[in-house]
Amino acid sequence: MRSSRPVVGCPLMFLLLLASSARASESAPDSAAKPLPAALQQRVEQAMKSAEEPLSREECQALTGWARPLEECALTPVAGGKAALLQLTTECGGDSCDVQVFVYRPGRPLLRLPDSSKGGSLTGGHLVMTPSLEHVITDWVGLGPRDMGDWRVELYRIELRTGKVSPWVKGCFSPALSPGGRWILCRNRRGDVLKVPLTGGTPTLVHRSGLSAEQVPWTPYASLYPDAVTFPSPERLQVTTIVLGGPDGEERRSLELPWKE
Repeated sequence: MRSSRPVVGCPLMFLLLLASSARASESAPDSAAKPLPAALQQRVEQAMKSAEEPLSREECQALTGWARPLEECALTPVAGGKAALLQLTTECGGDSCDVQVFVYRPGRPLLRLPDSSKGGSLTGGHLVMTPSLEHVITDWVGLGPRDMGDWRVELYRIELRTGKVSPWVKGCFSPALSPGGRWILCRNRRGDVLKVPLTGGTPTLVHRSGLSAEQVPWTPYASLYPDAVTFPSPERLQVTTIVLGGPDGEERRSLELPWKE
């Protein structure tokens, strides 16, 4: 699926990419996948524990069975180091990159995430693994039903056991898991911070940015929207927002807030 990289591209080109991705097959559920060989699993565990021992391209290809050219491979520990997301950048050109994402959980099969659903991208933005290691919460990027220029981003949930992809929360994106694992925090078009129970539901406000939608950069087809929040400590929340306007054209603002699980 072409996206993932924060590069601004041509909307027409992205429409063609979305049309192509809509035909892509979804990932196999756990029951249809095979466990990793012990030697490959050991290498993944090493790479998860030490950034000085990254996986080579050859190891990534052996892990995933990817036989075509590969430009980059990145392994990101998630869920407190209990699992990892393996992101393959398979080809870049023009305004975007082809990206495939695989989920690694120790002792379990390596799963490839579906890269599209209902004509929108699932692998181009932020991805969060739930503490149960059974679901991935991700940005879905697609077009609105009326206007061909009406881009939308919302949160979708991927159930790893079955491969089922479902809309989860509208009007929110850039997910992040809270330190205690009870909440998904996300941003809206104005850069506000909201939280949603891990079981789903209506988002509630955590922090109001005081900005308008016009002040917050928004290029969904290039995966450019407000950053996911981070947690410097279990009791502190950091919010970073790029704000348009001013003498320099844009300004990067960061602030820390108290956080209570």
